[in-house]
Amino acid sequence: MTMRLEWPVYVFTACVFFAFALGVQFLDLGTGAVVGLFLLLTVAYAWVAWVMIKQEAVLELHAYAPCSSCTELTPAQGTHCMHCGAVVAEVNAQ
Repeated sequence: MTMRLEWPVYVFTACVFFAFALGVQFLDLGTGAVVGLFLLLTVAYAWVAWVMIKQEAVLELHAYAPCSSCTELTPAQGTHCMHCGAVVAEVNAQ
């Protein structure tokens, strides 16, 4: 089984959250600036979700195992392959 962790995505997201927190907490910002930072945070979070969906990394913090039917990597804790839908319970028993 392999582990897949997309750390640059998490670093980018953490930086955006940190910038939002600093901007709102420590700077004297007007309503427009807070709304702008919130919109930036929302767009960044949507981008992270898009990247996760495109890379099929829905459960990227968990172990992956190759499917016995299509040989694609699929989350090991699932009972069906994420790609072809075949039952992979026998792979998870290992």
